[in-house]
Amino acid sequence: MSAESSGSTILRFENGGHRLPRLWGRRGFWQIKLRWAVAPVMFLGILVGVLSGFEFPVIPVLLVAIASPLYNLAFAWIYKHNSDRLDVDPALDRRISLLEVVVDYIAMFLLIHFTGGVSSPLVVFLLFHVIITAIQFSRKTAFQLSAVAAGGLWLLLIGGTAGWLPVHELKFRGQSIDYLDPPIFAAIGLLFFTAMLFLSAGMVARVMKSYREGVDRLARASEQLAELNEKLSGLYAMVEAIGAERHLGPILQTVTSEMTRVMSVPAATIKLLSEDGKTLRYVASEGLPQDLVTETVIDLERSPLNRRVIQGETLVQAVIKDDDTLQLGPILSQLGLQSAAFVPLRVEDRVIGSMGIYSRRPDRFDARDTDFLEQAARLVAITIEDARINEAVEAVMAERTQFMLQVAHNLRAPLSAALSMMELLKEGSMGELTEQQREYMDRIENRLASLNQAIGELLTIARARDRSHEIPDVVVDLEGLAAYTRRSFRDEATRKGISFDVNVEADLPKIDSGADLLEQVMDNLVSNAIKYTDSGGRVEIGFARKDAGTLEIRVADTGIGIPEGEQEKLFQEFFRASNAKQHTTTGTGLGLALVKQTVERHHGELTITSAEGKGTMVTILLPIHQPDSALS
Repeated sequence: MSAESSGSTILRFENGGHRLPRLWGRRGFWQIKLRWAVAPVMFLGILVGVLSGFEFPVIPVLLVAIASPLYNLAFAWIYKHNSDRLDVDPALDRRISLLEVVVDYIAMFLLIHFTGGVSSPLVVFLLFHVIITAIQFSRKTAFQLSAVAAGGLWLLLIGGTAGWLPVHELKFRGQSIDYLDPPIFAAIGLLFFTAMLFLSAGMVARVMKSYREGVDRLARASEQLAELNEKLSGLYAMVEAIGAERHLGPILQTVTSEMTRVMSVPAATIKLLSEDGKTLRYVASEGLPQDLVTETVIDLERSPLNRRVIQGETLVQAVIKDDDTLQLGPILSQLGLQSAAFVPLRVEDRVIGSMGIYSRRPDRFDARDTDFLEQAARLVAITIEDARINEAVEAVMAERTQFMLQVAHNLRAPLSAALSMMELLKEGSMGELTEQQREYMDRIENRLASLNQAIGELLTIARARDRSHEIPDVVVDLEGLAAYTRRSFRDEATRKGISFDVNVEADLPKIDSGADLLEQVMDNLVSNAIKYTDSGGRVEIGFARKDAGTLEIRVADTGIGIPEGEQEKLFQEFFRASNAKQHTTTGTGLGLALVKQTVERHHGELTITSAEGKGTMVTILLPIHQPDSALS
């Protein structure tokens, strides 16, 4: 029996070899607890026997009763002060347990000898001891100790009959109660009792063997369940990495790191197939030298094993050999890696690469390991394709953003020149204009101004999408933002006859922003609210704390509202609601798209609630300023 420490106490039975939960503590402990009760019972038995008229050598029996707690105390001390040694030395644990049994047998034989020999009523307690040993030890040991018990009784019988040992008859009020006299009766009775000892030991040992095998199966199933749970946790961590990161490099690095942890191996790799299908290149690894990974290209013609994996096979190399089976076989051997398992990364009917794990033990991997690897490989392959598509989309979006920036810049210069020339014409620099000409000039100027506004918003949106330029770190005071909003729109609201209120909660913390980004957000939201609210209506702006880590900005109006069927399109570029177009022809449909991008860039949330004819409320939640934080 051995013990292992892994958060709970584990036994290893001497005849099993598999781990078993320690249900009763160390096997010697419960005997010690039981033995504390034996001495009081013996003292009580001596007292009752003497008072009832039984005659036996009281002093020797009393000495045995006194010795019992003394040697029990010695065993308790041994277990207490050698617990750590016993956990790592099963042989020592077994020897001490057997010594306990031997000492108990000696005490039992002394009691039997002084209370009538083989005809003593205490003989039956040997059966109890045999049962205990059959529970504690293997079947072989149980039979050996049964033989000791039976042999001791036969020695008492033969020694007493032959005169080698003194006979202490048990008497009751002067009369002998030796019911096995003459000796032939004693021999026959002892023969039957011997058979009972071995029969009891065999039956109990068989029951305990079945019990141990059952618990052993349960322990193996528990180990497999724990292993499966650990692997599922690894898969969950991979899924989390996929959800939190959209770029291939960080995802695959997380995958290899989790794979080494879950599989308890020193190294894991992911290799991707080249476009021409002739080579494999490492894209992520854990546990291998970085220069080896970055500089090595696997030539499939030189690596038969990798070639078979790319053809769709799952392979286990029980022993990594210093030959040409693996292109890096000699190097891996030098690193102490002795076995490996490889699975293909398959997307539908295509193999795009391989995933491998390595161990320092030969013949480390079995079918359960490869089954898990295949499941993980399916997830990793889908992740790789998804990340590749995502990176391709990001590249297209980056090109689109650069195109928007270039077009907007190219349009703004001639448009600004045209507006300047319009201003000169209106001032009469080329002669006085008629009333009709001036009216047409105003219309042209309004259209050009709208176009100029649209180009400006396109530039802002493009810059917001351009992740190559970080937002400048600025800590914004919402009280200052509220003052800016009040100052910018109060007069316009008054001219339209609209009630205009800006409410700011006292002592608001600051938020992380960039330059005038939040001012642009307020410009878009408040100008829309005033534009689409008729005279007599109301526009309210509120700045308040939402919770411990969040601030809230609300812009509410009693304007025309937004049709329910069109609300999901609000954040699309160039979209304007149908009733907004009827209300006024001016507008680009870029304002809310810009607001949404800016809020997302601040890691905030944006919600809109609206009802046609009743008004709209826009709510923005922004994180409170944290020192050393940086926007991206």
